[in-house]
This record gives sequence, structure tokens and C-alpha cells, in this order.
Amino acid sequence: MQFCIKTMSKLNTGFHRHWPLVTALFVLWITILLLLVVSFKLNQGHFVYGLDDAYIHMSIAKNFALHGVWGVTPYGFSSSSSSLLWTLLLSFFYYVTGVNSLTPFILNIILGTITIFMVYYILRFYKILPIYNLMVLLGVIFFTPIPYLIFIGMEHILQIILVIAFVYLSVQILTSSNIKPLNYYLLLILAVPLVMVRYESLILIFFISFLFILKKKFTYSFSIIVLAIIPLTVYGVISVLNGWSFIPNSLILKSSFMNIIFNTSLNNLPNAIYSSIIPNRFSLLIADLAAYISALLALYISVFHFKKIKTIWNAPTIWLTIIGTLIFIQLLFIYNDMLSGYTSRYSSYLVVLWLIAITIGVNDYLPQKLSFKFNKKSIPKYYLITIFIILLSSPLAFNFDLSIAQPQYTNNIYEQQYQMASFLKEYYPNGSIAANDIGAINYFTNIECLDLFGLGSNDVNKNMFNAQELNNLSNEHHVEIAIIYDQWNIPSNWIKVGEWTTPHSVILGNDTVSFYATSPQYEAELIENLKSFSPQLPKDIKQSGLYTNK
Repeated sequence: MQFCIKTMSKLNTGFHRHWPLVTALFVLWITILLLLVVSFKLNQGHFVYGLDDAYIHMSIAKNFALHGVWGVTPYGFSSSSSSLLWTLLLSFFYYVTGVNSLTPFILNIILGTITIFMVYYILRFYKILPIYNLMVLLGVIFFTPIPYLIFIGMEHILQIILVIAFVYLSVQILTSSNIKPLNYYLLLILAVPLVMVRYESLILIFFISFLFILKKKFTYSFSIIVLAIIPLTVYGVISVLNGWSFIPNSLILKSSFMNIIFNTSLNNLPNAIYSSIIPNRFSLLIADLAAYISALLALYISVFHFKKIKTIWNAPTIWLTIIGTLIFIQLLFIYNDMLSGYTSRYSSYLVVLWLIAITIGVNDYLPQKLSFKFNKKSIPKYYLITIFIILLSSPLAFNFDLSIAQPQYTNNIYEQQYQMASFLKEYYPNGSIAANDIGAINYFTNIECLDLFGLGSNDVNKNMFNAQELNNLSNEHHVEIAIIYDQWNIPSNWIKVGEWTTPHSVILGNDTVSFYATSPQYEAELIENLKSFSPQLPKDIKQSGLYTNK
């Protein structure tokens, strides 16, 4: 009895000391649970990720673990992943525990929890009051947003953790006169997984190295860059030796800077596909404007600290300078407008860094107690502040909506890509298939896949999308059927057999996917297979085409 009382007393004391952390973790886990329940209900009890891209990593990890092949199919190498570390991590767990769809989800829940711990203790280190600490933690959960990143099953939370750790250690080393030798070595070690989790981490590493040059730590700066470049160079050489580009195809297709270098652009895709994945132009303008304001605000506060202390080598100034610079670089050089501002998973690490940096930067000016006094003279001031906050937080509000809409995203993938994979698994488990969404269909099967988008098939010419090109490629790969969107220039000899239309599409490239037989010899079989599979489809999917008339 006395032991139980002491235990409860310790727990109670721990809660009072760390109540922002406990509250934030509770909110995170409850949110995940609620979204999971809704997702299961929408998807007939199936667990499905909110992006088909997650299954691309899972496909490569599966094939590497089971067959020793780094590729979306088990038949050959493909440079389709821009997150080498995440794919390797999944592969390790698949090798140890077996291939399982839940592995990325469970890993991301653990990583999301670690993220909250890290942010909490960093803010405690900088003596941020508990109430403000909680506000930042809730911002990290809903504005990053962590639940959305968990349900898309990709590498972005791992990237957040590594970026936070790298920046925190960098600031410690740059601003401290009594540096722990361990921190020096940890920062060097962190450079390797940081670039392996996402290539654009090189921007952060180069900027931090530049700061070390300003501190006249030339050897250390050079060492960080060399260690960061080594793993990417090794992978690039392996890729080239296998007939692929030095840079992963996913980066070449998505990065505006790489598009310039390699003379490839999303504008070369069929116009209807391109327009379907680009958000509203006005929304993009607001998101970009808010992101620029966020960067300028961070840099302005950093200059304010510099003028006050007369040195840049203090923690608030370095944190704010890093995040302000990173936002500007990402907006100007890294991504095209489909990944604008904060409104994308690629920018999630910037949101977390910005929340931490701004909080540290204004900490000395935050009131010890929250109180608001209104009078007639203060109305214009609060009005302007409100407008400014709304503008600044508008892209973050969009990110909050990503979490709320996450079950619908999983339902879209379930009703299109998951059903495509189920159909192929049953009737063409080892067939040769052409497709433009290659994640789920490769993860759940062992098909030979011609990827018309170019992520998984290196011989797809991303500058030519004419019907003759598609027909030649399909003949070379002995393609039996194609499951694609009709925006492609379809060869005239292909026979459309059916269509599946998914209602309430919010994340799909197109709500209708079409089934084609590439020659008459495959037509009858495809018709029969679609008819046989038809009763298994969710009832709200609209089916049409030849197979529904026979």
C-alpha cells in the first residue's frame, strides 16, 4: 500500500512538472486513435495509407529485404526513392519481422512521440514557460501536422527529428564557449542520416557549414560537408552503374531546380494531370505570401537580437537566421508551385523549426501571465495584430485541415489504388502492367511494371507523351493491360474495357481510372476478370465500360 502511494505521488509530481508534455502526448495519441477509427470505418476495416507514394518506399523495402533488389519490382534496380534512410529502415524491419503494411505507421507513431519529447525539452532548455511550451507543442501536432504525416506512412517525421537535432547541436556548438567534445562528434555523425533521409537536407548542412566558416572552424566545416556528400555519392555511383541517373528520379520529377538541370518539368506531363494536382492559384499566392512573411519575421527578429547584443553568436539569432534562410531557399529554388509555402509534407520540418525559433526569439518579451486589456485606443492595434496573425497562420491552418481530412485521403487510396492492387493480385500477380500510380500495385503484387510517370521505369522519356511512344514502350515490355488515367495520349490500338470512378476525390490525380487491353488477344481475358472482380469493389465506385455490358 505504501509503495502504491509513493508511486502515485511520483506520477503526480511528474505530471505537475511536465504537464505540457503529458497533455500534448495525450492530444496526439487521441487524435491518431480517432482518425484511425474513422479510417477503418470508411475503408471497410482495411488499413490504408493516405498517399500511394508510401507504397513505393514499401515496395522497394520489400524487394530489398526479400530479394536483395533495390527496386519497385523484384526484377531490377530502380532509383525511385528520394529517402534512402527511410527505405533502408523499412527494409531492415521487413527483414527482421516480415513484410507488414503496419510497419511505417507504427514507426511514425513512435517518431511522432519522439518529436514531441524533443521539442518539449528544447523549449525547457531555453526556459520557455510551460503554457507557451504547450502552445508550441499543440502547434507542432496540428500545424506540421504530425497526424497527417503519420497516416501517409513516409519519412517526413524522421526528417523532422534529424533536422531538430542537427540544428540544436549546431547552435550549441556555435554559441557556447565551453563545448562538449561529444557534441562535435554527434553533429558530424548526424550529417550522414540527415542527407540520407532527404536530399534537400544538403541545403541546411551547407548553411551550417558556412556558419562554422564564419567562426573560422574550417576543418570542421569541411568535415561536415564531406561526410554528408559521401553516402549520396556512393548511391549515385550505384545508380549510374545500373543505368539510372545520379539523382533519384523522384527528385528530378518534383524539384524545380532539378527540372532546370535535367531539362525535365512537370509541365511536360499531360495538362489535365498537371492541373489536377496543382492547388488553387489564389491559395498558392496566399501560402507563398505567408511563407515569405514568416521568413522575413524570423530574420527581422534575428537582426533585432543582433543589434541588441552586438553579436550573431547567440542562440535566438542563430535559430532565427537558420529558419529564415531555409524558408527563402526552399521557396526560391527547391520546389515548384505545387509544393508552395508551408502547405506540403516537404515543408513540415520548416514549420517545426519556425515554431521553435520564433518562440525562442520572442521569449524575453512574452508576458509571464496571459492577460488582455481592451480599450478604445487599443482596438486598432489588436485589429492589425489579428490581421497579421491570420495572414501568417493561413498556410498553417491549411495544414491543420490536412489532419482533419486524412481519413478521406485514405478512403480515396482505398477505393482506387488499393482496389487496383487487389485486382492485379488476384488476376495478374506476375503480369506485365502499364500504370501511372505504381505504389500499391507493386507492394501487393510481383508484377512487371511499366511506370508511365517515370519513377519506376528509366526508359520512359519524360519529354514525350505521344501515343506511338507509349505503344512502343508497351510492346518492348510485353505489357498485357494498362491501368491509367485517360489524360495520357492513348494508342489507337489499345482497347478500353472499363472504368472505375471514385466519388469524393480529394487527393487522387483523377477520380476515374481506365483499364485497357494493349491488344485484342488480352481483351476477352480482361473483360472476364473485371466482371469477376466487380462484386468485390466498394459499392460507391461507379463502374462502366465494355465489361459492364457483357
